[in-house]
Amino acid sequence: MYFFSANDDISHSSFEWAISYMTSECDSKAIVDKIKKNIKGPIFGCSSAYGVFTPIGFKRGAYFLAANKEDNIKVYPVIKMCMEKTAFNCAKIASREIKEKFGTPDLILIHATPGFEEKILDGIIDIFGNNIPICGGSASDDDSNNRCFIFKDALKLREGLLFVGIKCDNVYNNFISKYASTNFTGVITKANSRTIYEIDNKPAAIVYNEWSKGLINKYINTGGIIFHSTTLYPLGRLMGEEDKNKIFLLSHPYMVIPGNNGITFFTEFKEGDRIWLLYENKDALIDNVKFVAQDALTDRSYNAIKGTILIYCKGLLNINKDRAEHIVENYKSIIKNNNFIGITSTGEQGFFKGNINKSFHGNLMINTIIF
Repeated sequence: MYFFSANDDISHSSFEWAISYMTSECDSKAIVDKIKKNIKGPIFGCSSAYGVFTPIGFKRGAYFLAANKEDNIKVYPVIKMCMEKTAFNCAKIASREIKEKFGTPDLILIHATPGFEEKILDGIIDIFGNNIPICGGSASDDDSNNRCFIFKDALKLREGLLFVGIKCDNVYNNFISKYASTNFTGVITKANSRTIYEIDNKPAAIVYNEWSKGLINKYINTGGIIFHSTTLYPLGRLMGEEDKNKIFLLSHPYMVIPGNNGITFFTEFKEGDRIWLLYENKDALIDNVKFVAQDALTDRSYNAIKGTILIYCKGLLNINKDRAEHIVENYKSIIKNNNFIGITSTGEQGFFKGNINKSFHGNLMINTIIF
């Protein structure tokens, strides 16, 4: 696989297809028009917050990972406009198209605009079941000001979904958080979609504030955005264990609701879910990118890598913006000199292997796909 930027001269090249991540100020249509004659098949991707992870660093602009014929990686992308109330049906329609025109893929890459990721996953699983890994990250922008987008060739959408069926003889993936559990745990007793109102029959913000030792004290009476304060202390649902390590799906607290002390998140919950307060230190958020690639490559040849995709949560980068280059270097220390491209996302979708064997939507997660 070949890496290049929108400004590189690829006039003497010819690729089968290309995936692109770009910062939100980029004009995807103009960029695609410029390189289209050198790409036989589709060009697809989405916007990324703050920059794009590349072999040359964390950079603003538009960057590409393209497949050569000899890579033998087949793709079938489908893009659909949708909103929350239509997301499930649109996901089913897109999945059915992949199944009927492409067959059963080895992996499905997804990029959607934020807000309805669980419904999208449900639609895919309704058609394909749980056994096909679904991996991806939600489109993002710098300031969460609705400037994120997805695209396929000339079509750019501010609201919708992009699915890519992928067939590759050897494609691996991994989905991790590495946050550790604390001793604080409770059961959600009142919730609706992405809002938790009560934990153990007490207002959610009151409980979270007690668990986190007063982390959101100033928001208890007034409400407000707590997104930046809570990155190191998300809530997690236990998915299972692997090699005696607990595997959590993370949810990032976003806002305390004035008046009732409910908390909104970037994931959905159900009443009866057991949740834990989790913790990670700031430095580990930089180091953990090593483990996502390392675990995916266990007992496999590093020399056989064709290319990789990195998906890294925007929330993780928010508190380490000055250390984005360290993330690149840590990732490269595992995948060596192989080409890759990476997004900073506003929600992550990934496949938990082993006895879990299912894909989920979470926050503050790291994901990788290795061809």
